[in-house]
Amino acid sequence: MSNKFDKIDFQRLERVHPLLFDLALRVVIHWPCRVVYGLRTYEEQVRLYNEGLSKTINSLHLPQEDGFAHAIDLAPKPIDWNNQKKFYYFAGRVDAIARDNLPQGWRLRWGGNWDMDFDLDDQKFMDLVHFELRRV
Repeated sequence: MSNKFDKIDFQRLERVHPLLFDLALRVVIHWPCRVVYGLRTYEEQVRLYNEGLSKTINSLHLPQEDGFAHAIDLAPKPIDWNNQKKFYYFAGRVDAIARDNLPQGWRLRWGGNWDMDFDLDDQKFMDLVHFELRRV
């Protein structure tokens, strides 16, 4: 298994905020992963919302004011959707890399800890592949 992205991953990273793009490149060095989603169209977002796979129409996967998506979905390879522990461990690695590399004023929010309080048992919606940029 390769610690680099393939053509599909790079296509999914197109029009993702440069800070997230750089973060994804740093993450894949440490853990092989797949970019599941980057930028979404409004129609894709509505479909995912209607299927219950998203809780909002106003996702940060949509183009923001700067034209970039401020969210990506990353999954550790090999992807095993039933292995939640692997996603938790992976998210910890991604968070550590983000803390070391995002510039001051930016944080990463993970879809397994929406309120960013490190209590993983108080979440109503788990989106374990979701990572988004937040200004602090």
